[in-house]
Amino acid sequence: MKKILILLLFLISLNVVYAADIDVKNVPVKAIILPGQNAIFDLEITNAQTSSDEIKVVILDSNWQSKAGTDIYDISAGRKATERLTLFPLGFLNSGVYAINLRLISTKDSSVFTDHQLVITVVDYKGLLETSIKTNPQGIDPRKENLVKLIVRPRYNIDLEFVNIHLENSLFTRDISTSLNGLQDFEDEFTVKLDPNTREGEYDTKILINYNNEVLVDKVEKLKVSSYADVKDTITEETKFLVKEKTLNRVNNGNSDSSEVFTVTLSGFKKLFTKFDNPPTNVEKTDEGYVYEWRFILQPKENYTIKVSTNYRTPLLWILILVLAAYLSYKYLRIELFIHKKVLSLKTHEGGLAGVKVLLHIKNNGATVKNLHILDSTPNDLEIPHEYMTLKPSSIKKGMTGATIIWEIPELLKGEERVISYKLKPKTTNINRLVFSKAVCRYKNSLGKLSVARSNEVTVYA
Repeated sequence: MKKILILLLFLISLNVVYAADIDVKNVPVKAIILPGQNAIFDLEITNAQTSSDEIKVVILDSNWQSKAGTDIYDISAGRKATERLTLFPLGFLNSGVYAINLRLISTKDSSVFTDHQLVITVVDYKGLLETSIKTNPQGIDPRKENLVKLIVRPRYNIDLEFVNIHLENSLFTRDISTSLNGLQDFEDEFTVKLDPNTREGEYDTKILINYNNEVLVDKVEKLKVSSYADVKDTITEETKFLVKEKTLNRVNNGNSDSSEVFTVTLSGFKKLFTKFDNPPTNVEKTDEGYVYEWRFILQPKENYTIKVSTNYRTPLLWILILVLAAYLSYKYLRIELFIHKKVLSLKTHEGGLAGVKVLLHIKNNGATVKNLHILDSTPNDLEIPHEYMTLKPSSIKKGMTGATIIWEIPELLKGEERVISYKLKPKTTNINRLVFSKAVCRYKNSLGKLSVARSNEVTVYA
């Protein structure tokens, strides 16, 4: 048993010695690759044997193969050689980290060998790059030229040739064709000049990067357009006879919405003669007068106009018309002589009609009038007047339809009044209704012209 243990220890020590006869180190040239690309390593192989040897590289992974097919290196005793090993995947490999086992074995003595491991990282196309857009922290000012920088940062040491970069938003587009070095950032700096009317806000900017028909980046970043305020007022005034018109105009020359307030203060008197083309939002009475307030939002390039018109001409014209009308009415249309007729029915004890009493009230509202000739007619159902309480008539004329009573008054002074009254008896008791026509007075007014005044008509039911 003791002899067997000694033999095993001898064999193990022999293997260690043999393993030490070949030493290998690797220097990654291209250990991070895209799907389908080749991985490249520089192998530093040392032949520690006492004689030269041909050392063969065997790949112990079925997913990878050497590009050369068979790699055999002739290395002198005690010498070191650096050889390049190119590996390519057999079939499609998902992204990830792969450990590839190699065996370097002597072609003269198969018991002399060493194992070595290579690490290869396969990365996905869409995880290859990082991108960002840099501008002024306050955003792009649409009133001037702005510097914009696109930064493309490789995440792995992979060089790319013939890369197409496309930037696009509603403000501008940009296309770039370039090569990317896997060890440094790519920066594209350019200027952008926008329409000054461009509204503030964040604009979606699409970044699209293609390489060999593969999409490396397809993302959207926000590009900020800064706001600026530029609100201006313009006031114009036009004055005519007793009319003053003021136009207040406010325009938003900025690129963002602006909340605005317009105020106009009027005295209580001026308020009566002032109109606005736009109704105010609010009216408030203060110690200074009436404050009219308009509240509104101005969008970019929008204006708001208020017309204030103070017109004393029209009210003055109406006042003149009313004064003139009153004067003319007083002069030409006023009633100089006023006549009012009143009829009272007189009843019997049985309730029948015993008679009527007629009163004519005459009043002179103007200057002295002369030669008054008063005529009053009685209904045919009544007898001739038989009793006169104030002024007896000048004459009475009897006709087919009744009697006509005439009074003559030489003169009636200004403000003078007369009351003429008389009584009449019915011709029959079978009377239902009596109609007393208008009394007429012809006279000469203060200008000496013939004028006529008429009383009212009266109906009496028996």
